[in-house]
Amino acid sequence: MDMENKLHMNKRTKQLNHLFATILFTILVITGLQSQDLQGVVYDANRGETLVGVNVMVVDKNRGTTTGLDGSFEIKDLREGTYTIRFTYIGYESFEITHEHSPETANLGNLQMQSTDLQLQEIIISATPVGSGVRYQAAQSYSGELLRQKSDMSLGVMLDGEPGLSMRSFGPAPSRPVIRGFDGERVLVLENGERMGDLSGTAHDHVVALDPLAADRIEIVRGPASLLYGSSAIGGVVNMMTGDIPTYWDSGLEGRLSFQGASGNDMFGGFGKLTHGWDNSAITGRFSYRTAGEMRTPEGRLPGTEMENFEGALGFSLQGNGYNGGIALMGMDMVYGIPEEIDDPDESVEIRLNKQMGQARLTADLGGFFEEVEFRFQGGRFFQQEVEIEREADGTVDEDVEIEFTQWSMSSTVTFMHRPIGILDRGALGMNLYGRTLEVGGEEAFTPGDDNLQFALFTFQEIPLSTRLRLQAGLRGETYSQSTRTNEFFPDIDESRSGFNFSASTGLNFRPNDNIEAGFQLARAYRNPSLEELYANGPHIGAGAFEIGDKNLDTEVSYGSDLFVSFFTENLHIEVAGFFNHIEDYIIFQNTGQIDEDSDFPIFEYLADEARMMGGELNLSWQITPEWSLSSGVDYVRGDRRGEVSEPLPFIPPVRWRNGLRYDNQSFWLGADVRVVSGQSRVSTEENPTGGYTLYGLEGGYRFDEDGRHSVVLKGQNIFDKSYRDHLSRVRERNNPMPGRNISLAYHFTF
Repeated sequence: MDMENKLHMNKRTKQLNHLFATILFTILVITGLQSQDLQGVVYDANRGETLVGVNVMVVDKNRGTTTGLDGSFEIKDLREGTYTIRFTYIGYESFEITHEHSPETANLGNLQMQSTDLQLQEIIISATPVGSGVRYQAAQSYSGELLRQKSDMSLGVMLDGEPGLSMRSFGPAPSRPVIRGFDGERVLVLENGERMGDLSGTAHDHVVALDPLAADRIEIVRGPASLLYGSSAIGGVVNMMTGDIPTYWDSGLEGRLSFQGASGNDMFGGFGKLTHGWDNSAITGRFSYRTAGEMRTPEGRLPGTEMENFEGALGFSLQGNGYNGGIALMGMDMVYGIPEEIDDPDESVEIRLNKQMGQARLTADLGGFFEEVEFRFQGGRFFQQEVEIEREADGTVDEDVEIEFTQWSMSSTVTFMHRPIGILDRGALGMNLYGRTLEVGGEEAFTPGDDNLQFALFTFQEIPLSTRLRLQAGLRGETYSQSTRTNEFFPDIDESRSGFNFSASTGLNFRPNDNIEAGFQLARAYRNPSLEELYANGPHIGAGAFEIGDKNLDTEVSYGSDLFVSFFTENLHIEVAGFFNHIEDYIIFQNTGQIDEDSDFPIFEYLADEARMMGGELNLSWQITPEWSLSSGVDYVRGDRRGEVSEPLPFIPPVRWRNGLRYDNQSFWLGADVRVVSGQSRVSTEENPTGGYTLYGLEGGYRFDEDGRHSVVLKGQNIFDKSYRDHLSRVRERNNPMPGRNISLAYHFTF
């Protein structure tokens, strides 16, 4: 009996051991299928530049992501196995790879995409904090060789004529982009995703304090972007990305050099950038110098349009296991003229400014529900003087500092990217802090100074309704406070404002097939009144206007809709976009028709009314043959007051139509373009109508190497020396102040 029990127990022990071994084997098998993150970096096969916004899809799992600013991608928690990975990007040949996923093969390394004849770059990182590559409103970007070919002496000149973009002109130096008729404080110009720290949005004589040659990439969002950037983004965003803090680098030395010259204003510009990378760190430095004389028009030289600018930056980056970040310092010194007092050759106005800024950036993997965090910071000092210069008969020169601005500012954003949860795809939660202290002085300070502080929380979420349809929703809440600072002309002022604003958006992106994409967005956006709009009371010598503010102005609130439909094949791309905005308490810079006796400046006052802005763009790019391509685009904006009076808004761009034909055989290219601009007869009270005009241009270039890293570009603008006046020009007392014939030559070398 004891022997039978013992045998029975041994049998049960063997069964338990077998069961335990089976369980252990199963656990080991499952453990062997551990999740690994799939990683890689995508490059342009010909140019060697990283590609932003490439769609990377694990076909078997219907999971995907897009490449970031450094061309890298990461798909979290992918179990071991065999997968088909698909790479797609507009303007590039799609391809698939079969991947055996394991801890040893989880990093795909460097991948290359071959461009097709039609190259388009429409993935805009500035429009989404999660970098999904999905658009809900019209946008565009420029980088690499295309950006170098477009480069000009100022941001406004460079982007003028692009879809939905025109230029506020007050001479070539202080020109600034206008997006769909929105100007000034309604268009936010960013540097690496943060506020630039200059005063370019506050008046048309103020300059964007960054040379366009410094940008590695420029992104434009057409339409409200208050959800991500707060006040002053009610009309759109232009983001200039400099790469002063490297995000990706190779070991060794790399860089680029550019030189420019132009006949229209005797301009010369030079730019250089060097980056040296090691395994886990990199250092980069850039410098630029630009000088120009008076701008030539068909009627002669336009006094007060000369300029000189020097700027430089130095940056350092570190990367390690799960983090990448660094710091950078930037400085610039600039002098430029203002085309006023042109009837007296012995008087002139000059603006002198300098800027010192610091930047910081950190991206880190967190490994939890919040899988990644990004921190950005930019802050520093901006100083500007508006100087009136009088030359006496005996040769002496008298200089009076009429207005002086000293601004200390900072802008910082922290964004947490979270994993997909429930119906939500990868999304973002973030916070933003902006603050400034502005002191205003000089002999004719027309505003007080101020202390300004804004703090916001925001979220951006996407819901994949199907493989072809996605829903976006976002919300931003922002508190703000503003208090005035006294000066000689406002010794007793003691005003303060504070409040809460919110913006919200929801949108759809629909891709019924591989050739069509459509996006629609509804958005509520806002803009706080600027210091000048609230408290101005005096002559602004640089702007040539006597300005009167209104401290009772309310916050602008916009209710807008955006729609675009894009059709693209290997050789053809057509996009139609439209927008409609109803704006409450829209602030208008209104000419009263009166002249201030002391300054002899026209009197402008800031007032508010309901307004409506609507319009759209149509753009076509057609690769006729491997060498020949055709482009065409038309845009239209209509702006009206809809409250106390019913009349057109001032400074609304007219209808424009642009056509271009280009031959490119990879060694050299030749092109011609025609820009037809209609007259603008829909004008505000005391605003003068302008006539239409047609401008012709030619361009050509030669690549010394097949990769296009070493090239020269020759351009002819307004080649028939047409005399015209742009409707957005702010130059007074001259019928046709726009540039005449201009021949420019540029040399670019990237290594």
